[in-house]
Amino acid sequence: MNNSLKLISKRASIVIGAFLIASCVTETVESPTSMKFSDTAVVSVQNPNSSILVGSTFAWLPDAVHFYKDERIQEAGLKPLIEEEIINNLRAKEMLLVESVNGASYAIGYTAALESSLNDESIIRRYGLLPGNSQIPQNDANVEKGSLIIYVFNTRSDEVVWRSAAQIGVKFDMEAAQRKERIQRVIAEMFQTLPVSEVSK
Repeated sequence: MNNSLKLISKRASIVIGAFLIASCVTETVESPTSMKFSDTAVVSVQNPNSSILVGSTFAWLPDAVHFYKDERIQEAGLKPLIEEEIINNLRAKEMLLVESVNGASYAIGYTAALESSLNDESIIRRYGLLPGNSQIPQNDANVEKGSLIIYVFNTRSDEVVWRSAAQIGVKFDMEAAQRKERIQRVIAEMFQTLPVSEVSK
């Protein structure tokens, strides 16, 4: 394993460990009311002593991208949709995307899964936050709760500076255009709480 891969693996391990102690240094933040949607539950936490400067560089941390595939939505193309919207929202916040995490100030990762692959207990244990969406119908085989967790950490300090989780009912028979619109608005709501500033703290 070369040095770059070792560094990435080390950082991924640090991120996981950081979630376990993050409650000591984070505060819960809410999306603006205008961005909230009735069928979505979102919770975000951030380090109150950190902010991300406009124009900061971001890169994907490959070992921190986890997409749990499900044959019921195999043809939906969710993974590229999620990643496209994450990138769109970073650019809307005036962040710069770079190819390698070694040259970035911040790394970003996410986890996306249906409840059958990643339940609430596992989410709270791994990531330390849970939206707790209880509006998902339990007797409809065409709908299952889906969760998306996005997290950002500082590559210099290995500190998790922000993470956000959303839960929504995933409808297996939803048309592609409607599914894309839902993903767009959910991720936009999550990114409303990303702590971006013109001046660093």
